[in-house]
Amino acid sequence: MHGQFAEKTPARALRAGLVAGLIAALVAPVALGGVPVYTQYQLQARANFSGAFNLPNGAFFANNTPQISDAGRVAFHLSVLPPPNELKKGIWFGGHGTGSIVHMAADDAFVSGATLNNNERVAWEQTFSAQNGLWVYTHATMTAVRQTTLPIGASNWSSPTLNDANQMGYRVTFSGTGQAWYSYTPTPAPSAALHAADNGVLPESPYSFVFTPAFNNQRQIAGKLRLGPPGQVGNSQPDQIRIFNADSTSVLIAEDRDSNPASPFSAFDNSVALTDDGRVAFIANLFAGGRGVYLSDGTTTIEIAHTSTSAATNIEFFAPAVNDQGWVAFRAFEGSLRAIWVGDGTTLRRVVREHDILPSDLGPARVDQNNPSDPVFGGGVSINECGDVIFNAGLAPPDNDQIEWGSGVYVALAPRETKGDLDCSCTVTLDDVGPFVQALIDPTAYAAAHPDCPIANADFNNDALANGKDVAHFIAALIP
Repeated sequence: MHGQFAEKTPARALRAGLVAGLIAALVAPVALGGVPVYTQYQLQARANFSGAFNLPNGAFFANNTPQISDAGRVAFHLSVLPPPNELKKGIWFGGHGTGSIVHMAADDAFVSGATLNNNERVAWEQTFSAQNGLWVYTHATMTAVRQTTLPIGASNWSSPTLNDANQMGYRVTFSGTGQAWYSYTPTPAPSAALHAADNGVLPESPYSFVFTPAFNNQRQIAGKLRLGPPGQVGNSQPDQIRIFNADSTSVLIAEDRDSNPASPFSAFDNSVALTDDGRVAFIANLFAGGRGVYLSDGTTTIEIAHTSTSAATNIEFFAPAVNDQGWVAFRAFEGSLRAIWVGDGTTLRRVVREHDILPSDLGPARVDQNNPSDPVFGGGVSINECGDVIFNAGLAPPDNDQIEWGSGVYVALAPRETKGDLDCSCTVTLDDVGPFVQALIDPTAYAAAHPDCPIANADFNNDALANGKDVAHFIAALIP
């Protein structure tokens, strides 16, 4: 990937690169364009009883939601492993069409909620074992350790999300008491912060139940909360969606009609998604009828899709996903066929649909099931900053849905301009200045620091070299 760029750049190019860095400090990040058109799909793994791809035969990921990083790394947990490991659960890690099982839990341990950050770390919850808690696999060392059991007294740590500061946000269960949203940080000293709790845990809390949390790089947790006295958790109770900081302060994003009679929302789905700048993607039932997907910062609410007015009909009860571009991914039917969508409030595009033909290790494969009533997609979806969408789908030969080819984890690849994106974050920002200078000075060091990011992204004039001739082009790429 980097070999043809092995010519080092002279000191004058270094000076030019540093000048580029100074200029870059004065400009804003360059955002991507509109919602991508998806035409390229890459198979990561395929599960089946025999002839599996990048998995042992008889290993299955069932209905979990696979994860994808900005660099295209992929992770998911395996709920079933074949003999002699049938008592174990596993963690799969890879990307770009390759990968393998990197960790197997202890016999009879329950593993769920695998989450992936941009540091090539995977986190998950482990219970029913002698080493319960939140675990982390670090790809750089290829080791997995139990990261934390905090807070003291916790018996369950569900729905973890691992951010790029290696912090985790999750929902804690205190047996016989209640639930709370916590975040954990490993530095400077390991500690956990309470964001919100139900009134079984915190008597003064106005919330009788806290639902599935979402977590971001600002150490904020967002989610749906039910208001009411202890034990009053029925659907007639008021619901709110809020963002909570690590000091327990919060911002109201949305509320249902039981909480505010003027609200257009009659109910919210249980899971949300959260951007780094404080926007929450959620799915709601409308008082006026129908269901919709929304993105809101509490002041401005954007409708991404509505069952009555968009091509996405019958929005399914799976969590949406969102990136910092404001692109929201979700599952919904198109007519009678299941599909996955991405929208930004202006454009709504279908990513993939039931009966579409995708590439596979067995040749062209159709998204299908042998029983027409069975869902062709399993679990939810994830989206990275590039707009790549990861999903899992049932597969069959194009002309015979009675032959099962198992289930495949796919990445729908978003086309993008990569010049200037030297950290493969899918945007050209100040963070690219250092890697750009390194690519000019020492391509070998750049390759070691960014093994999954092509140095060709620094070659603006397409002369197969990253050198001083590319500096002016890089500066231009930084200026909106």
